[in-house]
Amino acid sequence: MFLSKIWFFLIALAAAIALTIALVMPRPAQRQLVNEEHNRLAVACGVVNILLSDDAHTRVGLAGKFARAQEVVAALEQASSTDKLDETRMKQVRDVGEKLMKGVSGRKPDFAMLIDKRGRVVARVRLDENDFGDYASGRPLVDDALAGYLRDDLWAQNGTMYFVSASPVVRRDPPVTYVGAVVLGHKVTNELAQTLVSQLAVDLAFYLGDDDIAGSKTLPLDHTKMQAALATLKGNDISKDCQQNRPIDLRAAKEDYTGLVARLPGEASARNAYYTVLIKKPAAIGFAGTLKVVSKSDLSFGNFPWLLVGGAFVVALGLGIGLMWIEADRPLRRLAADSVRLAKGEKERLGEDEHAGKFGSIARSVNIHIDKLGREAKSARTNLDSLLGPAPEGSLGTIDLLAGALPPARPGGPGPSAPPPPSDFRFSDPGKAIPTPPPLGRPTPAPGRPVTPPIP
Repeated sequence: MFLSKIWFFLIALAAAIALTIALVMPRPAQRQLVNEEHNRLAVACGVVNILLSDDAHTRVGLAGKFARAQEVVAALEQASSTDKLDETRMKQVRDVGEKLMKGVSGRKPDFAMLIDKRGRVVARVRLDENDFGDYASGRPLVDDALAGYLRDDLWAQNGTMYFVSASPVVRRDPPVTYVGAVVLGHKVTNELAQTLVSQLAVDLAFYLGDDDIAGSKTLPLDHTKMQAALATLKGNDISKDCQQNRPIDLRAAKEDYTGLVARLPGEASARNAYYTVLIKKPAAIGFAGTLKVVSKSDLSFGNFPWLLVGGAFVVALGLGIGLMWIEADRPLRRLAADSVRLAKGEKERLGEDEHAGKFGSIARSVNIHIDKLGREAKSARTNLDSLLGPAPEGSLGTIDLLAGALPPARPGGPGPSAPPPPSDFRFSDPGKAIPTPPPLGRPTPAPGRPVTPPIP
């Protein structure tokens, strides 16, 4: 049985190793998938940052084009030379701005501000369009534009955010001078978020503190986790946020997401303006998860080595059965046949050398018991002879009488014939009946004494 045990041990060891590999292999795959997911998020976050920069260039170019319009130059030059702005001038300048905004192709601004060189708002278009005369100077974007710089910024206004761009207004006729600035604002909308990530297969959401501003998809996410991730970002170079920050796990409704948080620039950054790039978390690739995604094609003969697995199974099964037959079945049959010969009296003992291993031990145990019975029989004969005395010469001992049938004649010839002793009854005498004693009668009570029944 040694080889069979070794074989079964090797089979069990191979099965344990195979099961261990099957349980462990999904974990590195899951880890690799998570790393790829994080890299994908970082790349998508960086691409969103680049797209926002490209959008800023487009908006700044639009503001410059707006500021170069001759109608705007003339209107702001006249307003700059006036000490007091009135409603009539405001409406005239507003109409000029409205006309120019209608002529913009593509993504149109949501508001416009026309500012004279003193920093006063001459007119507003579409947003708070009845307000004028207030000073917009003091805001970094406006001050840079009045100083002759093209700038873009992010403003938090009226509960939402606007990407704003500004351009100085220059009179190009001699003497060349700055006569004001133009500010255009584009609202952060769901359409903008969808456009930014349309080619990235991710989701994008903009936030202002705890407020949801816009997103490519409406997702009720946990702001606490995102604010905590935002607090870990340090330094002034926000372009590195996508590489420095670590992805976080988020949950919206019944779906799990992985998100990457990055800061937004401009004035709105003082109010914790940021955006989050989101990707739906894939299903866990565990052992059960791997089995769930197995398809028919995975188990086809072209993709799975069925012949190799089946052949290995047949070889292992055949070898195991062969070892069991060699080490168990064949020796057991040999021992059974030997026992039958012993029972028939063809041999006095089991052959110990003919049986190996445990079957030899069984044969030795049987032989030991046979020897024990022989010794007990000899001991019993000695004890009876010591009690009854030795048998007369020519007679049989007690053990001989008990051990076999009586001999047909005594040793030395037949003995003298003598009649058998008389006997009152013999089984072979049918003519003689056995006398039956009379039944016992009940004793007669003495005269004058009552008869009492016997006590049971």
